[in-house]
Amino acid sequence: SATFFQPFYAGQTFGLGQLNPLTALQMSDIVHQVSGLPRLDVSDPNRIYETIMDPDLTLAYVAATLKTSIDAYREIAGFDISQNPGITATLYNLGNPEERARALKAENAQRRAEGQPARMPQENYYGWLVNEKLPELQALF
Repeated sequence: SATFFQPFYAGQTFGLGQLNPLTALQMSDIVHQVSGLPRLDVSDPNRIYETIMDPDLTLAYVAATLKTSIDAYREIAGFDISQNPGITATLYNLGNPEERARALKAENAQRRAEGQPARMPQENYYGWLVNEKLPELQALF
């Protein structure tokens, strides 16, 4: 993180997708596999920033981040969130989808043991706003 001017590990984000350089690095293999774009390398921070700041390049990293969240919730927590933009927006906003999926899985195991229904993935305010404004957002695209 210090390489990317984050001495306090503040999680600064950049560009159209508001990506953290570390997130871009984590998505690099997926983006390379799907799109053929070159892999990012920690030893070339300028290229990482250029990629994040270029709208034509960064969208592949945004898509990979969303796919990672969708996959984590399906594989770990047993929920298909692919049709709920509010949930995927929440996870994009908050990060750590695998950790959050594991926590939801554990909570639901406890709830089942207590005879309670499973808790569904929940959106934060950002995710709620995305779902609330979805028709307007779709009209923009």
